[in-house]
Amino acid sequence: MAKSTRPVTIERPTPADERPAWSRVGIVAAVGFVLGVAWPKLAGVKVGPNVPGDLKAQAEVTAPPASAQAAPAAAAPPPTAAPTAEPAAAPSNKQTVTVGPGKISRCWDKKNKKVSDCGALQLDPVAVPKLQGLAECPSAVGLSGKLTLGLEIDFEKKEVHVVKNKKDKTTIPTSTVTGIVQCASRAFANLPLEDVPNKHRNYTVQYGLTFYPPGKGPEEAEAPAAGEGEDAAGSTTSEAEANGTGVVSWDTALVRKDPKDGEVVARLVRGTKIKLVGRRNDWFKVETGGKTGWIYRGAIGL
Repeated sequence: MAKSTRPVTIERPTPADERPAWSRVGIVAAVGFVLGVAWPKLAGVKVGPNVPGDLKAQAEVTAPPASAQAAPAAAAPPPTAAPTAEPAAAPSNKQTVTVGPGKISRCWDKKNKKVSDCGALQLDPVAVPKLQGLAECPSAVGLSGKLTLGLEIDFEKKEVHVVKNKKDKTTIPTSTVTGIVQCASRAFANLPLEDVPNKHRNYTVQYGLTFYPPGKGPEEAEAPAAGEGEDAAGSTTSEAEANGTGVVSWDTALVRKDPKDGEVVARLVRGTKIKLVGRRNDWFKVETGGKTGWIYRGAIGL
């Protein structure tokens, strides 16, 4: 028996049938977006680098709490009390020279006659700074030791000759002493002798020096002896003696701690009476109202 055949039909889609179903596409896209954003958070997975806010939060989480950080400091024992005594001053990092009191070993009058009592000579203000400056002498670099230098002063010729004390028992090498004497001779070549009141024509004055290398210094105020074993015919001083009283002649007179550039310690008005106790060139050391200081001679009409 023969099989029956069905007729074949062909359907041609219309343009409307070929258009995509946008509603289905939108639904699929929305579902995919939601899944792509939600699943990393649900799984606890970080996608991409951390933003600054995340770094700050992470640092706050990993840092220990403030109380835990402060605990060791609170548990530390209290510091011991500081000593009441002041610490000693650190030694200077430069070469230093201390100068002892000057001693007049002999003097001569204008007739070249030796005088037994030379009195006092106001030499320290001009001589001591020159001697302290020997710390800059090339021969004194790194030097440690004591030395006595002699100054042979001729006030008539206004000359100063520097010599080494022959009786000085120093451990400093001879070549070094020679170099220091040469430096001192140059320093004293232009000494302002006109600023030094003098009674006699010639003086021989000795100063004891102590040299300290960088990093060291005297533990106490030290006054090196000059010309040990020799009798002194006089001594040097930073000021001359003065006696009497004075009266301020300026409208306002300044009393200073040191002559010329010292700190002002008092101001005196015209007519104030003062007591004179010393003199250094054009400056008088005075006492007034329980204070001591220096006043210019012109302020008291001298």
